[in-house]
Amino acid sequence: MRRFPFRGPKGAAVWLVLLALGLSAGAAHAELQVGFAREVITPPVPDAWTDLDGDGRRSPEEPWQDGNGNGRFDPVHMAGFHNGRPAAGIHDELFAVAVVIDDGTSKVGLVAADVVGLSNGFARELRARLPAELGLDYLLVHATHNHQGPDTQGLWGASRFRSGLAEGTHERLWTRMIAALERAHAAREPARLDAGEVPGMGPRLGLDDTRPPRVIDDALRILVARRADHSVIGTIVNFGVHVEILWDQNLFLTADVAGYAREGISRGLVYDDGLWEPGLGGTTLWLTGNIGGLITTLPSTPVVDPRDGKAVATPSFEKARAQGYAIARAVRRAAEQGRLVPVEDPILGIHRRTVTVPIANLPLVLGSVIGLLDRDLRWARGIATDSEVGLLTLGDVWLAAIPGELYPELAIGGVTQLPGADFELEPAEVPPLRDAMGGRVNLMVNLANDALGYLIPRSHWDDEAPWLEGAEEETYGEIVSAGPETAGIVHRALLELFAEAD
Repeated sequence: MRRFPFRGPKGAAVWLVLLALGLSAGAAHAELQVGFAREVITPPVPDAWTDLDGDGRRSPEEPWQDGNGNGRFDPVHMAGFHNGRPAAGIHDELFAVAVVIDDGTSKVGLVAADVVGLSNGFARELRARLPAELGLDYLLVHATHNHQGPDTQGLWGASRFRSGLAEGTHERLWTRMIAALERAHAAREPARLDAGEVPGMGPRLGLDDTRPPRVIDDALRILVARRADHSVIGTIVNFGVHVEILWDQNLFLTADVAGYAREGISRGLVYDDGLWEPGLGGTTLWLTGNIGGLITTLPSTPVVDPRDGKAVATPSFEKARAQGYAIARAVRRAAEQGRLVPVEDPILGIHRRTVTVPIANLPLVLGSVIGLLDRDLRWARGIATDSEVGLLTLGDVWLAAIPGELYPELAIGGVTQLPGADFELEPAEVPPLRDAMGGRVNLMVNLANDALGYLIPRSHWDDEAPWLEGAEEETYGEIVSAGPETAGIVHRALLELFAEAD
C-alpha cells in the first residue's frame, strides 16, 4: 500500500500550499485579459485654404480663411509626398488605438497612431511617461504610416529647409496615447483569442510593388479577442499597404484606408444610405505590415467597391472606403467561415534588442543636426542612431516589431543580385524572415518603435547610376533610407530574437 508523502497536520498544510500554488499557476494562464481603447489625436486646423491650381501645394496668392482671427495663416503641414501641403480641413478623426494584453504574469501594450512615423526617441519618451501603475513589461509604439495626417518627423514643412513638425505635436500625441493605454488597461476583461490569415489579398485590393524585384507580402493577418459569450472585445489586423490611397492632392486630414478598415471591421460597412453589412463589434487596431518597395495602390489603379462592384480609380474618399471595406469584409468572412482558429496556450513572451544603425544618408544627418528632423544621433565609429527590434509571442501567434519599412523580399524571399545595383555580392539577408518565425500566425509590424525609412537589401542598393534594370531615373528608396547596412542589421537582430524565442 502506497503511503502519502505528507501526513498529519503539517502534511495537510503542505498539501494546501501545493494546491494554492497549482491553482494560482493555472489561473495565471487561464485568465488571459485583454482591453482595447482609442483616443482622438486630430490636431485643430484653424485656417482653410483653396488650392486654385490643384497642385496640392499652397502658394502665397492662393486664398485662405482666417479661422481663428489672428491675422496669420496657421498651417498644419501634412506628411508625405511633398512639401507645402498644409491641411485645409478635417474629413475624419485620427486616432491612437491601444490594446493591453495581460496573461497574469506579463503585461504588454500596443498603441498605434494615425501618423506617418515616430522616432525611437519618441517611443522612449512615451515609455518614460507611462504611469507606473500600468505595470507594462513592454510597449510597442506604432505609426500606421498615414500620409494624410500631420507631419510628425519634420520632413514636410513649407519648404525643404523648414520643418513641418509643429510645436506641441509630440506633446499632444504622448498625452493621447497614454490616455488610450490607460483606458485599455482599465477595460481589461477575460478573453479568448482566435487568429488566422487570408492569403492573396494583393490582386483584390489593387496592390503594386513599384520597384524590382516585384514581391508583395499580401496576406491579411488577424487576431480577434472574444468574451465567453463570443462577442468581440477587439480585433488586431495586420496588412502591408501604404496608407496613402488618397494620394498627394488631398488636403483634408483623414485616417485613409486604415480608418475605413477599422470602422468597417468594428461597426460594419456604412454608406450614405445606412448600414449595408454589420461588423464584428469591439475596437479595431490596425498594424501596417511590410510596405518597403514601395507597396501601394497607384493613383490610376482601380479598387472595386464591395457593395456595388464599381471600380473606383481616381484617388478619392470613395476609393479609400472601397479598399478599407474590402479588407473589413475579408476579416468578417474569415471569422464567420471558421478560418480563425483559437490561439493555443496564450502565454506572453517578450524579446527585444537595441541596435546601432550607421547613418550614411547625409541629408538625414544634416536635417537632424540643424533640428529639422526628429532624430537622435551619436558617434559610434561614424554617425549613428540607436534603434530597436522586438518580438512578442502569444502562444502560437508571433509579432515582429520592425523599425522601418521592410522590403517584402526580406520577409518572404526574392533577394537577388539586381542589374545596376551598387554592390556586387550574393544576397546577404537570408533566410527570409518568415521562414525563421515559429508562429502559426506571424504578424510583421513596420514602423514599430522607430521610423528608419526603407530597409533595402544590400544587393539591391542603388544610389549611383546605372540605375536598377536600366531605369532612366534614380530609385526612390535610398533617398529615405538610413543606409545600405540598415536592412542587414535589422535582419540579423530579428533572426537572433526568433532563435531566442524558439
